[in-house]
Amino acid sequence: MDSSDQVALVTGGGRGIGQQIALALARSGARVAVLARSRDELEATAALAALGGDRVPPVLVVPGDMTDQDAVGRAVARVTDELGPVSLLVNNAAAFTAAEPPFWEADLDTWWHSVEVNVRGTLVCTRAVLPSMVAEGRGRIITVSSDAGMLPYPLSSYSFGKNAQIRLTETLDASLKAAGRPVRTFAISPGTVRTRLTESFVDRHPDMVWTPAEHSGRLVLDLASGRYDALHGRYLSVTDDLDRMLARLAEVERDELFVQRMRRWDTDAAE
Repeated sequence: MDSSDQVALVTGGGRGIGQQIALALARSGARVAVLARSRDELEATAALAALGGDRVPPVLVVPGDMTDQDAVGRAVARVTDELGPVSLLVNNAAAFTAAEPPFWEADLDTWWHSVEVNVRGTLVCTRAVLPSMVAEGRGRIITVSSDAGMLPYPLSSYSFGKNAQIRLTETLDASLKAAGRPVRTFAISPGTVRTRLTESFVDRHPDMVWTPAEHSGRLVLDLASGRYDALHGRYLSVTDDLDRMLARLAEVERDELFVQRMRRWDTDAAE
């Protein structure tokens, strides 16, 4: 897949899912920048991309805290100066606490830190790239969320934040559509990927079937291509058959599939 027309910014691009997404994009020809707090991890991603030789554009390393609006603004300005306006933002950076106590016993400041990364970080980075995307008349924002934000897990800062990301994707998409702006938003589920964040699951769930992180890279490439723009504003999984969804798009839209909706029964029919 040729992504040579893309300038991509991937947050949390130093390891795990973010690293695989950044590498997939770079190997497809995109000009990629990776943003995270750890310069060493970002440089490791850049070094892996460089193994592809001259056919893979160098990955730009931009260390920074994605919850800091000024720092993100400077990072986006640097990416724009060196690579061009960002046409693809992948909000991947996440925080997760493995052994969080019940909410009524939790320290609220500690609890909120995860929300800061997962929600504020997504908002800050999205807000930083949107003006140029709107001005350019194109762009895609892909947020790596989780089924923990969709299913009735016990309340945790992670599930709270991931649900907010999915709702942000939908409501921002509605705002852009109402304003006639051709910028597309997507939320995606990477499956259960074995990363540093999920390492605590290994002993507790020895029979877990792990999803390869490379699958997220493939899904991001598919969405970045524009072929599936008709599915914008929806929550898509690495296991979804996007071509089948397109073929049944009228049904997807009519029944409001792959979005968060309140369902009520038809009281007349029920009686």
